[in-house]
Amino acid sequence: MRVLRHPTVIALTFFQVCAGLLEVGTALFGAFMLSLKAGPEVMGLVLGLGWGVAALGSLLGGQLADRLGARTTLLGGVALTTLGLAVEGLSPSWPVAALGFLLIQGSQMASHPAVLRLVEEAAAGQTGNVVGFLDTAYALVAVGGALLAGHLAEAVGWPAVFFSKAGLYLLALLLMLALLPRGRPASSPGVQPEKRGWPALFRNAPLRYICASVVAVTALGYAPSFLAYDPRLGGSPQVLSRFPAIYNAAWLLSSWPAGLLGDRIGRRKVVIGGYALMGLAWLLFPWPQDVPLLYLLYALYCLGNSAGFYATLLAMECVPQDEQGRAVGLFDTCMLAGAAMGEGCGGLLWGGLGAMPSYLLAALGLGLGCFLLLRGKFARPTPLVPPVPSPPGPPNAGEHR
Repeated sequence: MRVLRHPTVIALTFFQVCAGLLEVGTALFGAFMLSLKAGPEVMGLVLGLGWGVAALGSLLGGQLADRLGARTTLLGGVALTTLGLAVEGLSPSWPVAALGFLLIQGSQMASHPAVLRLVEEAAAGQTGNVVGFLDTAYALVAVGGALLAGHLAEAVGWPAVFFSKAGLYLLALLLMLALLPRGRPASSPGVQPEKRGWPALFRNAPLRYICASVVAVTALGYAPSFLAYDPRLGGSPQVLSRFPAIYNAAWLLSSWPAGLLGDRIGRRKVVIGGYALMGLAWLLFPWPQDVPLLYLLYALYCLGNSAGFYATLLAMECVPQDEQGRAVGLFDTCMLAGAAMGEGCGGLLWGGLGAMPSYLLAALGLGLGCFLLLRGKFARPTPLVPPVPSPPGPPNAGEHR
């Protein structure tokens, strides 16, 4: 595992640990908004706006990762996330909390293409291995971090949660600033990727199907964001905090093996299997009345989710290296646009129709996602542009983690 000792991997592992020590997922954020007197309709509006802002951030982050360099893009995104957490801690009402949420969503998703670019440059050929390791490091601490956040919210209050998390992000930012190796911008002067532009990515048929699948999954899969409003759970922070704990425990067990398996047998098979598991979980979720059974089904969903996450790498691997930041940005934008549409309307659907149809819609979306990924397997790749000779120099001479 020599690649795990790369300075970039070490820096990102520390960041993952700091981020996971206090885990505030959507379920706990729902409890936070509920404490500020925000109903499901308001929650849906805030989540929808958040995903829309995140989609814009992802497009910008993908462009910056390819043009300015992944290191600069990542550090800027983490700094803005820290500021957003501080705003959450100062929130006297839900509109202020919503502003902090929008800042966090946009800056975190702007950082995501940069992280994957850095991983690819540091560990080409072992990307799934490294991404799985980083997710495992996060999950290892976030299992307890979610429970700690729920306990801290009840014992001390929500400001303590968000200010503590902002401090952890600041610590990670300072260490990444010191450890991440400097490098030149990811794009090489001889390649000139800016002449290709975004429209060229849409002409890549496999990438189109991958993006379409994630839109289907996220647009119809808004149900997990409204668990705080499921009457079987009672809106309790302690009860809801177990959902992100289960989520991270499942990722701890499955994410790294899924990454290694994708490197060996192919990314698409792993992602389709993950979508199928998630769909089965939501198909069964409306029926149990006992909370422990809901936890068990949610764990099944989380196992599938950790495998389905590698759809991001599937999208990145469809294009040349100097377009990978944009491909990840485009994929993330499609994912977030689907989430914005789904969760923006999800509060109204949840309030009007109830929980059961929402869970069944999530299962339907995942089935459609599987179909599109299978269809994309037989799509013919479309070259972005004719190959352009690169200047002499070592491969992957750009920025490294």
